[in-house]
Amino acid sequence: MITSPKVCTATLVGPRTLLTAAHCVIQGGGPLTIQTPRGPQQSTDVLLLGSGIEGDPNDLALVYLSSPVLSDQEVFPMASGVNPGDNVLVVGYGCASSEAINTAGTKRLGSNMVSDVNEFIEVSTPGVQIKGVVGPENRAGVCFGDSGGPLLKQVGNRWTVIGVTHGAYNDGPGQVSQFVNLNDSNNRKFVSQYIR
Repeated sequence: MITSPKVCTATLVGPRTLLTAAHCVIQGGGPLTIQTPRGPQQSTDVLLLGSGIEGDPNDLALVYLSSPVLSDQEVFPMASGVNPGDNVLVVGYGCASSEAINTAGTKRLGSNMVSDVNEFIEVSTPGVQIKGVVGPENRAGVCFGDSGGPLLKQVGNRWTVIGVTHGAYNDGPGQVSQFVNLNDSNNRKFVSQYIR
């Protein structure tokens, strides 16, 4: 979890490499504060792919830690291939409800199903608006603090990363959560080429 300059989520994709959203790490200077499984670390070593603006399908950043946090076997690999109807797991440190928007920072997860694959991977949460409840456990959506977090797909008996939380928008009586698509050739190349 990135706690400074704002609460965001990140995924270890290398022993000392975090994958997150570019909009989470664009800042006016100073180190990022990252809560890791081995305690807090700070980093100013960041590589951006995207601009971090809303609607950027390349909203990705890699953050490098000074020392390894996990082994190669413990990090999340990237999956290849995602389709509408795939079951996925949404993970983040975002808020849990409209009554608890200020509670970002508590890890939560929930399942959902891919509703569309376009520039982004999208999942739908019916009956929930942005700033609302993140949805029932089987229709999880994203909320403040989830940005940069992983969208996971199970391949065999291992969870793999297929997307990175970008944002959400209201769609009628529900919310659509958007994830940067790691199967996009530019996004995949960026992450694969620069993992340390």
